[in-house]
Amino acid sequence: MSRICHTCRSLASAQVRAHAPARAFATAITTDLPPKRARPILPKLGRRTPTTQSLPTLLKTLSDLKSKSRRPTPSAYITIIKAAGDYALGRNASDGDETEGLGWQVAMAAWDDAKRGGIDLGTDGIESLMRLHGVETAWDRVKSSYTPDEGLVLAMLNTAGRWGRPDFASTILESLPTSPQEHHLAPLLEAFCNAGQVPNAFHVLSSIRASGLTPTLATIQPIVTVLKDAEVIDQAFYALEDMHKAGQPVDITALNALIEASARLGDLQRVRATQIAASDLGLKPDVDTFNGVLACCITTRHRPLGDTVLSEMVASDITPNAKTYETLILLCLTQATYEDAFYYLEKTKADGFKPSYAIYEALIRKCVTLQDSRWRLVVDEMKEVGYRMDSELHEFVNSGGKTRRRDEKGRRRMNDEMVGSKRRQWIGQSQRDSER
Repeated sequence: MSRICHTCRSLASAQVRAHAPARAFATAITTDLPPKRARPILPKLGRRTPTTQSLPTLLKTLSDLKSKSRRPTPSAYITIIKAAGDYALGRNASDGDETEGLGWQVAMAAWDDAKRGGIDLGTDGIESLMRLHGVETAWDRVKSSYTPDEGLVLAMLNTAGRWGRPDFASTILESLPTSPQEHHLAPLLEAFCNAGQVPNAFHVLSSIRASGLTPTLATIQPIVTVLKDAEVIDQAFYALEDMHKAGQPVDITALNALIEASARLGDLQRVRATQIAASDLGLKPDVDTFNGVLACCITTRHRPLGDTVLSEMVASDITPNAKTYETLILLCLTQATYEDAFYYLEKTKADGFKPSYAIYEALIRKCVTLQDSRWRLVVDEMKEVGYRMDSELHEFVNSGGKTRRRDEKGRRRMNDEMVGSKRRQWIGQSQRDSER
């Protein structure tokens, strides 16, 4: 408590006077009221907007309350921490860095005083500290005496992921009372990616699998995001080769990340070559691997390769899922002849999947554009399964498909610098075949 009183005196000398509302509140709270009336008043402070000038009064209020042997509420301490944050932020704007200055000292004094009194400030308290001085510093100060809940753990992990701090993410994971789950490890993977350490992110995928969890397409999105061009993708493939040669496990989702990144570039040759190279890494393609190749076939309108990929799925005894059928339908609709799109629509339903809105919309747009009267049947079925046409699709249908559409973006130039022996051979052969 002496730290708070000392800080109060320092602040008071720096301020001319407290705001009238804060002074009125201090008068009310320090009046000799019965405890039952005094306690409900203090939480009201948590609903006020603390100001820099009100901080000295808040500290004096707390001191007076304790001197009368009244137990402050958690809201009182949290409000002081927030007010200290406002003070520190104000100093940051005018006097430069306040990271270890008066505002922070007040906040930590309030935290320590609450701890000594056996008062748990909970998630609101620690979040107020983090707002003042950043997640990492606040966590370092309180981790020895505070057990965060699941929401706060995830918030800190996501912050570490965004800022590329795998070391901080690891520290947080060590504090978990139970074994980490996939949603805990995914931010660690993101942190490695944002720190430019993609090979380490590949190791995280293997660790997730080894712990009995299943990494998903959502898990690998941070990897896909940083693989922005062909050169970076090839470097990532080199890393997978090195891992395999060193006897380290490589997860199929790592290869799927490379396929998805290549597909986003519209680089069908690199997509296909990466898929074929799975066996070189000791991997067996899964349904997401094939779906990734099919997705790129849509971008490049390559129906023959799509048929080949589907045949390979059947030969590998991999069962198509809803995404497989959706990509097949959309691929068929890129062609002049699109009867197979209706065939795969029926297959989708026969296999127990509900066709997505995107499937029905694509079928309607294709039929309306080509004046195929079957669009009415598609609309009826769409309504039967519970979808409603949005206003844009309504407008398209009513106009007979003559509404203005965006021009297609030009395809990106293919990069012929390949990696991996079979990938290089396959792409080279593809280029020679296309020149004949």
